[in-house]
Amino acid sequence: MTRSRDEEENLLHFQPNETQPLLKPLEEQSWTPPRGFVWIELGIFANVFLYGFDGTITAATYAIISSEFDAANTASWLTTAYLVASTAFQPLYGRFSDIFGRRICFFVSTITFGAGCLGCGVAHNIVFMNCMRALTGFGGGGLMTMATIVNSDMIPFKRRGMYQALQNAMFGFGAICGASVGGTIADSIGWRWCFLLQVPVSMVALVLGYVVINNPVELHPTWKEIKTKVDFAGAFLLVTAISVQLVGLSLGGNELPWSNGWVISSLVGSLVLLAIFVWVEARTTAVPVIPLNQLRGRNPVAIQIANVSAGTAAYAYLFMLPLFFQVVLLDSATKAGARLAIPSLATPIGGLIAGIVMSRWGKLITLVRVGALFMTIGNGLVTSLSFYDSKWKYLVFIFPANLGQGIIYPAILFTSLASFDHADHAVSSSTVYLIRSLGSVWGVAITATIVQNTLNWRLPSALEGIADRDAVIENIRHSVTALRTLPPDIQLKARPVYYDGIRYSFGASTVIAGVAIVASMFAHNAGLRQTH
Repeated sequence: MTRSRDEEENLLHFQPNETQPLLKPLEEQSWTPPRGFVWIELGIFANVFLYGFDGTITAATYAIISSEFDAANTASWLTTAYLVASTAFQPLYGRFSDIFGRRICFFVSTITFGAGCLGCGVAHNIVFMNCMRALTGFGGGGLMTMATIVNSDMIPFKRRGMYQALQNAMFGFGAICGASVGGTIADSIGWRWCFLLQVPVSMVALVLGYVVINNPVELHPTWKEIKTKVDFAGAFLLVTAISVQLVGLSLGGNELPWSNGWVISSLVGSLVLLAIFVWVEARTTAVPVIPLNQLRGRNPVAIQIANVSAGTAAYAYLFMLPLFFQVVLLDSATKAGARLAIPSLATPIGGLIAGIVMSRWGKLITLVRVGALFMTIGNGLVTSLSFYDSKWKYLVFIFPANLGQGIIYPAILFTSLASFDHADHAVSSSTVYLIRSLGSVWGVAITATIVQNTLNWRLPSALEGIADRDAVIENIRHSVTALRTLPPDIQLKARPVYYDGIRYSFGASTVIAGVAIVASMFAHNAGLRQTH
C-alpha cells in the first residue's frame, strides 16, 4: 500500500536519533485519519476483542478445567501463568516495537496468542495446560499494548479519548461474549473449544495487520542497539520474583504449612528479588522495564498506587465471581457464565462514559476517583451477599464494580499519558499496563490463597464424623465439580465453608479497592495536559 509523505509521517514514525523524541508530534488541529485507518483499527480491535474474550471465558471455565485435571486447589495457575507472562512482556513490546517496528511486534503478539490458544485446546495434563497459558500470555501481553501504541502513533492526544473509549468498548464486547458463551461451550461441546475458537479470530487479525500495518521507514537494529534499549535483566528478575512469590502463596496453608521453610524461603526470596529488580532498574543503561522517572512525583506515585490497587481488586473480583455462582448457587458453567455477562456489560459502559467525559471536559482525576469509588462499592455489595439471598441482588449487586473498572482504567491511562511528553507515551502506556497486571497477578493469587486456606482450616471441623472425611476434603479442594456429586447433607456442610472463603476474598478486594480511592485523593490536576 502506497502512502503520501504526510501520511507516512502521521503513521508509526520513528526517530533513529535517541536524543530526539521517539515519536514525531502530530499536528492536532489539521489531523486527518491516514489511508487504511479503518482497516488498521479493525485489525487491532480484533486483538482487543480477543484480550477481553480470553479473560472472561477463562474465568467462566477455569473451575471445570482444573477439576477435569484434578487440580482445583491450584486452579489459580491457569490464570496466573497467563498473567505473569503477560506482565513480563507487556513493557518489552513497547521497547521492541521501537527497535523493530510496530508491524513485527503486532505479528509476534498475534501469532503467539493464537498458538497458545491452540495449545490449550489440545492440552492433556495440567502442566502442559499451564505452559500453554503462559505462551498465550506472552502474546496477550502485546494485544492491548500494541493497540494502544499504534493508536498513539496515529491519533493526536486530544482526539484519542473517544478512540480509546471505542477500544475499551471492544474489550468489553469481547468480555461479554466470553462470559456469555464460555460456560455454554464448556457444557455443550467441551471447554477445549473455548480456546480453539479464538484461533480463527487471531488469524483474521493477523491477515488484516499484514495488509495494512506498515513501518514508514526500514529498521535494521544492531545487537548493540537492542542491548541499549531492552532491559533483559530487569524482565528476567521481575518474572522470576513474581513466579517465586506465587509458588509461596500457592503452597502456604494449601500444600504446606505457612511455617514451612519452602514457603518462607519463597516469600522472602521474592522480596529480595524485587529489591534487586528495583536496584537494577535504577542503574541499567538500557530502557528499564519500569522507568523510575515514571514513578517520581506526587501524581505518578498516587496514580500508580491506584492503578495496582484497581488491577488487584478487579481480578480478585473476576476470579471469585464465577466460583461464587458455581459453589454457593450450584450454577452450571453455562448459567455462571451468563451471569458474568452483566458485569462484563458494565465495563464498556464505564469506558464509554470515561471517553465522553475525557473528550469533552477532561476531568481525569475525578474519573479515577469515581471509578475507584464504584469498584469499592461494588465489591462491598457482593461481600454483603448472604448464603441464601434475594435473587434480584445477584443481578444488581454485581454491576457497580465493573462499571467502576470501565471508568478507572482509561482514566488512569490518560492521566499517566497527560503527565509526560508525547515522546514518552509508548513507555507510559506499557508501564500502566505492567503495573496493573502486577495487581492482577496478586489479585488472583491472594484470593485463591484465602479460599484454599479457609477450606484447609475449616473443612475438617465442618465435616467431622463423616466417613472417609480426608478423602472427601481432598476431592472438594481438588475438584469443584466433585462438590455437586456429594450427598446433600455433606454439601450443606461444605458449601458454607466455601462461601465463607469466597466472602473473605471479596472483603479483601473491597479493602484493596478502597486503597485506590485513598491514593486518588492525593493526585491533582496540576501539570496535566488537557485531553479536550
